[in-house]
Amino acid sequence: MDVLADFAQRLQELFLFLVNNRLESLTFAATIAFLLVVVLVDLHRRGYRFSWPRRLLKSVGANIAFWWVSLLFAPAVLLLTYPVKQFYDAIGLPGIDESFWQGVPAWLLVPLAIVCYDFANYWNHRLMHHRWFWPIHAIHHSDPDMNALTAYRIHFLESVVMGLSYILLLSWLGFPTGSMGMGAVLLTLHSMYVHLNVDWDHGPFKYVIASPRMHQWHHADFPEAYGKNLANIFPIFDLAFGTYFVPGPCHEPLGAKGVPENDVVKLILYPFAVWGKMVLNLVRPSRKVRASAPDDPAKPETHRTVEPDASTAAS
Repeated sequence: MDVLADFAQRLQELFLFLVNNRLESLTFAATIAFLLVVVLVDLHRRGYRFSWPRRLLKSVGANIAFWWVSLLFAPAVLLLTYPVKQFYDAIGLPGIDESFWQGVPAWLLVPLAIVCYDFANYWNHRLMHHRWFWPIHAIHHSDPDMNALTAYRIHFLESVVMGLSYILLLSWLGFPTGSMGMGAVLLTLHSMYVHLNVDWDHGPFKYVIASPRMHQWHHADFPEAYGKNLANIFPIFDLAFGTYFVPGPCHEPLGAKGVPENDVVKLILYPFAVWGKMVLNLVRPSRKVRASAPDDPAKPETHRTVEPDASTAAS
């Protein structure tokens, strides 16, 4: 009981910290500054006319709602990842002590931490395009009008998967909290950048840093692009593992068929509805499972893995 009480207290402290400090955090300030620049640039391109399409405004509204939903579900994310972290610490796997990094300058440590995080993100992202995890990640792909705030359209269960991958893949590295904090700011800004609706490909540097064009192909509703461009920052991981796909400018529609577009409530419930149908398909052998993703995660993934009419289950 003492362990549960201690955990409950820590959970409450975390929630209060998020509520009281998020608005003052460097990440939040950098996000607001980035968004202001994006809006000003877009206004300039439009001749300073406030004429954004109605569907885009709905998309932005849904993305902002998901930002707040992620804050609301932060304690649930901790609750689901905390036991794994405790187990990981208890088994005492060897790792690098945090003191090892004290002599490493920030200009080297922060980029190193970002590379390691992107490597972990590549594999958890690849997992998200597997059949049973796709219903979670489909929420991020549901935005038909990709914009900077699409980066925040993340289901809380995806945050759980990401958190678990960091525990399993990165905990042993023992990176100092400070370096991870600075890295988080840069990761957030780059994630918002690649979700911009602009056809930038970085020219000769397109294989060095992921571009908006590269990420548009990842979000394209185009079979050849399914499960491609999974690295968030460094395309080298896609090149190394055969998932790079940028044939040119992306003129294909964005989004995910069968997934609610901007209905936040339906999107939150969507994974549970789809999993329910998938389980029914397993217990009813007479019904054929019309899933497009292979069961073997080592094979090329696709991100259209649910039945075409699965969205009706969330209605």
